[in-house]
Amino acid sequence: MAEFDFYMNLYDDFIKTRNDESDKILWKMYKILDLMKVTNENDPNGFMENGLRMIMLLFNKFEIDSCDLSSFDFIETIPDEKEELIFILKEEFT
Repeated sequence: MAEFDFYMNLYDDFIKTRNDESDKILWKMYKILDLMKVTNENDPNGFMENGLRMIMLLFNKFEIDSCDLSSFDFIETIPDEKEELIFILKEEFT
């Protein structure tokens, strides 16, 4: 798994917790395990350290707000609804 994919999955899964404390704790544990699976001890780029730092910063400091949730809900919409919504937005703003 590439670093970019790991970080994107990290953020997407964090948004799914929706600030629920028990979900955030489970998220943190699973993401640390995922990080351990995709890295090794001799990582010259510091991916493990940076990944762990990102996990802890999201867990301790980041509060999900309504903008984060609404943008995530847009991504999770059914493709037909998403295409229709994109069409409406293009018509409205172009």
